[in-house]
Amino acid sequence: MRKRKGVNWFAIFMFLVLAYFGTVLVSQQVHLAHVSDSQHLADKRLEKAQEENNRLRKEYESLQDLSNIEKLAREDLGLAKNGEMPYQMSSR
Repeated sequence: MRKRKGVNWFAIFMFLVLAYFGTVLVSQQVHLAHVSDSQHLADKRLEKAQEENNRLRKEYESLQDLSNIEKLAREDLGLAKNGEMPYQMSSR
């Protein structure tokens, strides 16, 4: 059997191919981890927005009731009906 002298080009080529695919695999895993983190943050923002939306819908529904509007006007704005005297509690 005859031994070749010189560089084994097939081994170098295979090493380069494996190194390339290894690098691609690692970079894809890093990218997927980044996408997963972004998805997690987006899910949290969506959940907060949905909670805020639900809170605003309930507030909107409560403002459709005339008695709630009257209560807010009396308590928050200090308004009174004609002939009534507004009463404010003193703060000590």
